[in-house]
Amino acid sequence: MKNNQIILEPEKIYHIYNRANGSEKLFTNENQYYEFLQKYAVYIHPIVDTMAYCLLPNHFHLLVKVKKEEELLSFFKEQDPLYRLPESLGLSGSLSRQFGRLFSSYTQWLNKKTDRKGSLFIPNFKRKPVEDPFYFTELLGYIHTNPVKHGYIEDAMDWTFSSIHAYTSNLKSRVRTDIILDFFGGSREDLLDFHRNYNEKVVEMQGLGLE
Repeated sequence: MKNNQIILEPEKIYHIYNRANGSEKLFTNENQYYEFLQKYAVYIHPIVDTMAYCLLPNHFHLLVKVKKEEELLSFFKEQDPLYRLPESLGLSGSLSRQFGRLFSSYTQWLNKKTDRKGSLFIPNFKRKPVEDPFYFTELLGYIHTNPVKHGYIEDAMDWTFSSIHAYTSNLKSRVRTDIILDFFGGSREDLLDFHRNYNEKVVEMQGLGLE
């Protein structure tokens, strides 16, 4: 099954990612990044627990856990009192449509702000289930060091639009840091050491031409 055909299910963890059409950019200035995050809070925060994210100029990555079925149904019914589950894909159809609403809302905002026209995102966003603990940790490192991999910076901590900062401070955040910290035995220092080591590995691979 292609990863854009994988259904989203309650209480499951997924790697979700998407990119701009062709050579276009999703974000060209800070205001655009912030606008996307604000819309994400409106459309996606109610349906998933976000454990990690990273926004880059032409694509983004998310590590999320879909909320419980009763929470999802409550949200969708609150949005539309006449809400009924889509017949074809059930609750998964509603979840996918919610991501579609995010992309559409941001695209409409950007089009109005920059006088552009047409679609911005690749139509079918990608999603992969995360079931293996090794993949889970690798994905966490991969998402937070993605700007390093693409040559924007050398230290993941220097990238503003990433959830890595939620793990290095005690500031209030919508990122579910507790889920990741529990996975690392509650040790913030172990988590940060993991990121430092992963960052070093990515930089070394770039130097060897392996990235």
